[in-house]
Amino acid sequence: FHPMAEKSPEAEKLREEGFVTADPNGNGLCSLAELETFVLKSLVTKFPKTGKGNAMMEPGKDLFDAFRPCYIRAFTDAKDYEKDTGEKIEGTKKATADDFVSKKEFRLFCAYLCVYAAMFDAFAKVDGGGAGRDASDDRRIDLAEMEKGYKGIGGFGFVAFKDLNTKADATAVFKSIDDNGGGIVLLDEWCLFIKNAEIKAGTSLAAILNEDEAGDKSRDFSPGGKSTTSDNSKTSASSIKKWAADDGSKI
Repeated sequence: FHPMAEKSPEAEKLREEGFVTADPNGNGLCSLAELETFVLKSLVTKFPKTGKGNAMMEPGKDLFDAFRPCYIRAFTDAKDYEKDTGEKIEGTKKATADDFVSKKEFRLFCAYLCVYAAMFDAFAKVDGGGAGRDASDDRRIDLAEMEKGYKGIGGFGFVAFKDLNTKADATAVFKSIDDNGGGIVLLDEWCLFIKNAEIKAGTSLAAILNEDEAGDKSRDFSPGGKSTTSDNSKTSASSIKKWAADDGSKI
């Protein structure tokens, strides 16, 4: 999905092809279900199944299932970019454009897929006390898991975990994320904590994550406004690459 986040003629062509797959009814808007289907088809095509019977392996589908929790976050951020007029979409009960990802927001969706996949990957390395998936992975992190697994997340390049060197550091970060004192950290809280830390620090990743915050309320996409048909967002694959290079991210 990274190549489709580029701002280049080659990337634009890839997005044109990708959006056709993601928007099967051709209405220019993609629901979460449609985008999940697009992600699944893309991964299965890139990583096809091999073998037969008990020896069959489906790496594309396995990747889709493993990272599925992050798709809704990419969707939610991307659909907030364009200004929502509040006008109800014909044929729906009350849905507006802000309930879908438009063609102009599709590049952002691809960028956010990469970012939130990295966030979830870091989360999964702590959930259950370590990497891999087993019965102890319940998509929530308690303090004991954080103290056991914190060493595995420093290499992702997120500012929030930059100075995570000791159990005391891990405890402090855990309590900051778990601001309601509930004793567990959910993926939503985890992602929001990382996002806020990046924005506060003004990092290259912040330029990506902050697009949805500014876009929905301050950008004018009406005729004569700041944008009409082009994607004027600042987010680009170069921003993702800069984050990866500067911060050592594994994405």
